[in-house]
Amino acid sequence: MCLFYLISFLLFHPNYCAIKKYTNYTLYRGVPVNKSHLNFFNSLSEMFDVNFWTPPGSLYKPIDFVLAPGDKKAFLKMAEEYDVYLSTLIADVQRAFDMQRVKSYIRRNLGSFDWNDFYRINDIYNWLKDLKDKYPEFVKVESIGTTYEKRPILAVHVTLPGSKLRSKVIVEGGIHAREWIGPCFVTYMLQQILDSPKSNNSNLKDIALTYEWFFVPVLNPDGYEYTHTNNRLWRKNRNNEYGVDLNRNFDHAFGTVGVSFSHYEDTYCGAKAFSEKETIAMSHFVRNHSKHLEYYLAFHSYGQAMILPYANTRAHMENFDTVAAMAKQAADHIALRYNTRYVYGTAYDTVGYVTSGVSGCWVKETFSVPYVLTFELPDRGQYGFALPNEKITPTCIETMDGVLSLLKPRTKIYDKLRHEHRGLDDGQRTKFLDKLVILFNVCLFVIVRFD
Repeated sequence: MCLFYLISFLLFHPNYCAIKKYTNYTLYRGVPVNKSHLNFFNSLSEMFDVNFWTPPGSLYKPIDFVLAPGDKKAFLKMAEEYDVYLSTLIADVQRAFDMQRVKSYIRRNLGSFDWNDFYRINDIYNWLKDLKDKYPEFVKVESIGTTYEKRPILAVHVTLPGSKLRSKVIVEGGIHAREWIGPCFVTYMLQQILDSPKSNNSNLKDIALTYEWFFVPVLNPDGYEYTHTNNRLWRKNRNNEYGVDLNRNFDHAFGTVGVSFSHYEDTYCGAKAFSEKETIAMSHFVRNHSKHLEYYLAFHSYGQAMILPYANTRAHMENFDTVAAMAKQAADHIALRYNTRYVYGTAYDTVGYVTSGVSGCWVKETFSVPYVLTFELPDRGQYGFALPNEKITPTCIETMDGVLSLLKPRTKIYDKLRHEHRGLDDGQRTKFLDKLVILFNVCLFVIVRFD
């Protein structure tokens, strides 16, 4: 009887265990130079089995998309009729995915986790737990919530000696399942902070001791694991078979622009803001650590961009100019390493479209966090989500150069905390000693005079 129900379930729910392959699927790039071209690209999903890697936005902004082999002939004929500029980036997407090597982590062997390979969610989590065991005095690992598939969402809290009274940095990764390089960098940054006391990089040492650190390497563990087992291009969480785009589900201008209300679309924002377990968990986590929160950094791919709030508008608001100047310096530092070039600005400035419900925008507006940036890590489309293993370490190294540049500025809040932590400054200390000497002399006079 149980076997009968199992077979019936699989027959009527074929997507439950289906493995999506992209053999002979092609990654194309189109560049719209007029409104007719833009309308053509916007209507593609109505006509063909298409998966956008970078969606249509504004004129002259590249649009990357994967097309099924059965649709190629009709698509190319239509593209020729519209006279659109088109190029092939990856002829066989599945072959590119097959080149991405996934490695297993060996428990209690921290050296078996590196940044030459990708890892599945349980391996990342086991590595985090082993880090906690190695550094029990300043590493804490906690679950901030549970997903629909009953996985914990793990966060790491690092307080190196001398950093407890400092301002805070929250680092988010893996909100979009298919963007594998995001968790790679967040784990790399975590390791760099932990290794900083023995590092020869004095800048890293100073910055590591300056802040209290919070890392969420994989905010979407269900979706991330699903990209390893069922569909490499899955983007959303795993709330039923459709899922929700978690980075369109935060309560900032929710549902107003750049989202879909269709369950089938990659940018489906959900029924309401914070409808998802993952976004609820992250919102509570940020709120609990919002006091003296100075930086919120989120890591995505791809595009080589640093995106500043707010994503739902073209306007440059609040302290945009200050953060843009910081982003320029960070971009310069990144380029010095391997000549990787980043752009910076709002979502419209950088990727050519506006959107809503973004995590960083909600954090900045809700808690007035001064420095909020979303990184779109490499590359610019040569590999896209199929970034090969040999690119992992260089990407992490150069990105760390940029992040360290960003973390140099100090807010007034930090300055106040710094003085509280250090105690009296030199001028105050001198005045205190002067008063102590005067008090001593007065006491001595009283003793001698009235003895």
